[in-house]
Amino acid sequence: MAIKILIANPDLSLATKIADFLNNLGYEVDTSISGKDAQMMMYNQKYFAIILDLSVKDHPGHQVLKFVRQAHPSVKVILTMPDEKTMGESGLEKNILQKQGVCDFFVGEPSLKDLQNAIEGHRDYRELIKDKDHETRDGVSAETEMSFDDEGFIQIAIDEFISVKAVQFDVFVKLSTGKYIKILHAGDTFSIDRIEKYKNEKKVQYLYFLKEDRSKFIRMQNYITEKVLDSKSVTLKTKVNLVKGLSEIYVDALFEEGLKPLVIEQGKTLCNNVYEIVHQKTDIRKMLKYFSNFSTSLNTHCYLVTFFSCMIVKQFEWDSKTTHEILGMAAILHDIGCTKLTEDIREMSPLKMNEEQLKRYKEHCEVGVAILDLCPSIPLMVKQLVLQHHERINGEGFPNGLKYERILELAQVLGLADEFVRHMVDNQISPPEALKKVLFDPNCFKKYNGLILERFLKVFTNPN
Repeated sequence: MAIKILIANPDLSLATKIADFLNNLGYEVDTSISGKDAQMMMYNQKYFAIILDLSVKDHPGHQVLKFVRQAHPSVKVILTMPDEKTMGESGLEKNILQKQGVCDFFVGEPSLKDLQNAIEGHRDYRELIKDKDHETRDGVSAETEMSFDDEGFIQIAIDEFISVKAVQFDVFVKLSTGKYIKILHAGDTFSIDRIEKYKNEKKVQYLYFLKEDRSKFIRMQNYITEKVLDSKSVTLKTKVNLVKGLSEIYVDALFEEGLKPLVIEQGKTLCNNVYEIVHQKTDIRKMLKYFSNFSTSLNTHCYLVTFFSCMIVKQFEWDSKTTHEILGMAAILHDIGCTKLTEDIREMSPLKMNEEQLKRYKEHCEVGVAILDLCPSIPLMVKQLVLQHHERINGEGFPNGLKYERILELAQVLGLADEFVRHMVDNQISPPEALKKVLFDPNCFKKYNGLILERFLKVFTNPN
C-alpha cells in the first residue's frame, strides 16, 4: 500500500511538479491550493505527511498548521515558505516551529531531492528497504565512469561502509580529480564481492557518495548499527568503524546543514548507538586500540570526544542511558560555536594559537549556546554542558572562570575528554600515550576533580 502525501500550495504548477516527482517515487499524492480544502482532505483521508506552504489562502498556513497539530498529531509536517517575511506575518518563529509540529522547513522553493529526503527521513528505515514501490534490482548494474565536481561528494573509508541488501544511493570510487566510477547504483542488490575487489585487489581506501545522499547514508548507517550491535558474528572493530564513519559524516552534516529537527533526531539515535557499544559486555581496553591515527578535522574531534566522554561516564555508579544521551549530544555539539570562526582558527589547535586567535577561539562556547538557543528541542542541560566544557575547577577556564561545584560534573567529564582527544589527535599518539600527556601535566589535578580523573584512569586499567 502506497504512502500517502498531501501537498497544500497556492502555486498549482509547483504543487503539480512536486506531486509528479513523488508519484514517480511510488508515493500516492493529493494536492490542494487552499488551506480549507487541505483540512477537508485530511479529515476524510489518512496521510503520512503534509507539505504545507505557509502562503496558502482560504484558511492560511498557520491555521492549517494548528489544525494538523491538534487533529492529526501523528502526521509529519514539512513546511515551505516563499521567504522569512511570510513566517513573520504568520506569527511564527524558527525556534518554535518544532513545537508547532513541524519536522522540517524550507525558506524559498526547496529542491525535489530535499523534499524526498525530508519525507524519507521520517519514515522507518525498515519500511524503506522493504518498500516494493521503490526501485530495486537483483544483482548489480554495470560500472559507469563519470565526471563530477569533487565538492559534490562525501568520502567514507571503505572499512567503515556496510550496506543493507538494497543499496539506497549511488556508490563511487574516485579515479582522479573530477573522475569517478559508479560501482553500485541506487536499487542494486548490495555486492560485498565488488567492494572487497576494490579494497583488496585495487587497494582502494575510500568510497564516495553524492552530498545530496548524505541524509540517506546517516539513516542507513544508524539502522545497520542498531542491527549489528548485538551480533556476535560482527567484530568489535567493525562496530567501532561503523560508528566512526557515521559520526564523522553526521557532525559534518550538522555543521553544514544546521540544527534541523531531522538532524537532531538522527543525533539521538547515534548517541544511543554509542551507548550500546560502550555498554556491551566487552573489555573497553580492547576497544582503545581502534582509536589512533585520526585526522585533525573538527568532525573527527567531535566523534572522539563523544566516545571518550561516554567511556568515562560509564565508570560512575549513576551512569544511565538518559545521562549518555545528554552527554553524547553535548559532546557532538560542544564545538558547534567553532563553525562561526574563520577556517584558519577552526582547524588550528588552541595550543598553537597566538593571543588574538586564542581570544577569538574562547568565544566559541557562548556562540555555540546562542546557536543552540535557536533549536527548542535541545535540552537546557546540553546547552549548559556546551557552555561549561572549558571551565576548570581552579577558575582558570573560560568563558566565566567558574570554580569547583559551580561547574557541572558532566561538563568536567566533557572537558577532560576534550583535552585528552586534543593531545591524542594533535600528536597522533595512542590513547595510553595521550593519557600520560594529560596526567603528567603539573596542573592536571588543579584543573579537574580528583574523582573524575580516577574514573578516567579506570577506563585504561579496570573498566566496568
